[in-house]
Amino acid sequence: MNIFKQLFYSLFSPKMMARFRFQKLGKPILYVFLLMFLTSVPVGIITAISFTNAYDELKTYMTEVPDFTLQDGTLTSDQDKPLVREEGEGTFIFDATGETKPDDVEAYDSVIAFLEDRIIINENGARQEFDYSNFSTMTFTKHDVMELSKNLDSLLPIFIPLLIFVVYLLQTGLKFIGITVLATIGLLLRSMTKRKVSYKQLWVLSVYAVTIPTIFFAIMALIRTTVPFGFLVYWFVAITLLYLTLKEIPLPKSRGVSNERHHEESNK
Repeated sequence: MNIFKQLFYSLFSPKMMARFRFQKLGKPILYVFLLMFLTSVPVGIITAISFTNAYDELKTYMTEVPDFTLQDGTLTSDQDKPLVREEGEGTFIFDATGETKPDDVEAYDSVIAFLEDRIIINENGARQEFDYSNFSTMTFTKHDVMELSKNLDSLLPIFIPLLIFVVYLLQTGLKFIGITVLATIGLLLRSMTKRKVSYKQLWVLSVYAVTIPTIFFAIMALIRTTVPFGFLVYWFVAITLLYLTLKEIPLPKSRGVSNERHHEESNK
């Protein structure tokens, strides 16, 4: 069967998925690479575009900030009040005075804040923090940052595609690990459903069982929506789909019943 047809059936038909268990490993492995290409690359491209736009905005904001020094994990400047710039839905904050606290940043839906001891990025409820103490052995000034940005301008066309490719490989590797874990859980499901399948067949079925949750979370990432308890939701859906697929496999015939039928047929 065509690999794209397999993708199609994996979206709604555990009965068809159950038939895939006899495939050799080559086809399911290729399927994983295709699935991750379709789900991770678009997300990577959107992320790269967002990063590029944020980088361009940051360069513009950096021309407005006062001279500063980042040394020993602390941002210092001669400014006497925080610099706050709002452009559309985004906000830029530069405050080396310590007046702006990390909790104050929560008031903004989309913000990049350079505070006295950390950088906070809040994008549609997704918050990330980078502590300056990670760079305690380095010293940066505004001049250094501006020079660095000039060098990055020429490297971005090479760096971004390379980053997308690396992220694709990493996510694909993690997906293979997740499939192997799901196949191991499948050993328990095999006992519960009393189906006669090998571990190899469980691994193949697990490949197709992760299709729906993988595509779902890729769509959520594209529309920048956070799924509550996403980790648990992913595994609940994947395990449920594997269970439903196993239930579609015919039960093995008992030897007793087979012998009786054979004996009856012999007496006819």
